[in-house]
Amino acid sequence: MSRILLIDDDPGVRDSMERTLRAAGYGVQSAASGEEGFELARGGAFDVILSDMRMPGISGLDILRQLRDMRVDSAFIIMTGFGTVDTAVEAMKLGAVDFVQKPFFRDELLMRVRSATERRQLARQVDLLQRQVDPPGSLGALIGSSPAMQRVKDLIPRAAAAGGAVLITGETGTGKELVARAIHTISARGSKPFVALNCAALNESLLENELFGHARGAFTGAAGPRAGLIEHATGGTLFLDEIGTMPRPLQAKLLRALESGEVRRIGENETRRVDVRFLAATNLDIQSAIDNGDFRTDLFYRLNVHRIHLPPLRERGGDIGILIEHFIERFGAGVVTGCTPAATQVLMAYTYPGNIRQLQHVVQRAVAVARGELIDLDDLPEELLAPKIAPAVSEGSVAAARERAEREMIVATLAKNNGEVSAAAREMQVSRTTMWRLMKKHGITA
Repeated sequence: MSRILLIDDDPGVRDSMERTLRAAGYGVQSAASGEEGFELARGGAFDVILSDMRMPGISGLDILRQLRDMRVDSAFIIMTGFGTVDTAVEAMKLGAVDFVQKPFFRDELLMRVRSATERRQLARQVDLLQRQVDPPGSLGALIGSSPAMQRVKDLIPRAAAAGGAVLITGETGTGKELVARAIHTISARGSKPFVALNCAALNESLLENELFGHARGAFTGAAGPRAGLIEHATGGTLFLDEIGTMPRPLQAKLLRALESGEVRRIGENETRRVDVRFLAATNLDIQSAIDNGDFRTDLFYRLNVHRIHLPPLRERGGDIGILIEHFIERFGAGVVTGCTPAATQVLMAYTYPGNIRQLQHVVQRAVAVARGELIDLDDLPEELLAPKIAPAVSEGSVAAARERAEREMIVATLAKNNGEVSAAAREMQVSRTTMWRLMKKHGITA
């Protein structure tokens, strides 16, 4: 049975519509204000949301904007007695699937609701088929075949099957959330919710509210009760990213939820049972945080049932080339198909302090500005070509050998072309501007 949320501040209209929808076989829940409706809608448990446009406080468009930002996928229908073309256009741009002007006939209302529910069911079926073909949290989403990455891929199925909390460590941009999603997807909880929260994005009070929820009237602005993310994840998985930044007082409350399987909303006395698997990730040296008193030892041991460490990209050998090809295929749309040898050399040589996320952004930008089928040196960001502050290079290091090889290649190519910079640039498959920049970098004159 499809579930409908009805938001309207007019009790007569609300009661009439509720009777009509219930008689047609829909499950209906109603709200008398925008604030109450938003609190109910944000849970995402409704197939269709019917909301009045103009209400005291939060308007229908305000609700739509906030739900869109939260990626709630309920179909949204705007209702108003003050309909204009401009209002309809604005509502559609924000993601509304339909626009109904009051007063309307019973058959018209049912037709529009039926159309919205059918479209949403079709969208869900398409999404389900896509997930079955290539699940976003599958091991296939983890690109790389290096020994370091293969160890990670071997650990994921074992952690998924064993149950218990998992602590995922690694530098920023190494793909910790991808690992968490893979663990959830191939576990027995894969069909249940996967809820992710970045602990570093919120202060202590907001983070507590997000995790545990609140009772009505618990604080100013708490117009209605709200379940926290731990409750929303019941039956599934809660992923706490950047767990190392969680304030210490809140760590104690999280530990209680982990140990007892119970949560207490802010402003309530009674506890609620939850069945949640906790996954956590951090880019911090967690042992140093414990030694400094910033992270509780007991919470660490409760989370560290399974430990998966993601290596930085600089330790993954040939994975960089595989990832470059993957991102070019993903962003190139068949127009950009590869890199020139010079661009490939630079992309392969860089250390990527931002790891996979940085490499993805570099390739995405290069694809966007490339003027042909191949990414050239001119399409790469400046920090890859000539870092402003270059660390001292040991004479016997790989970096020093790479610099010598690059200089020798430029000198040999210029000599072969009798000092003609344009001809040498063409042979090296770089632009004349890039050629001059490389010559200046190595102190070479024509």
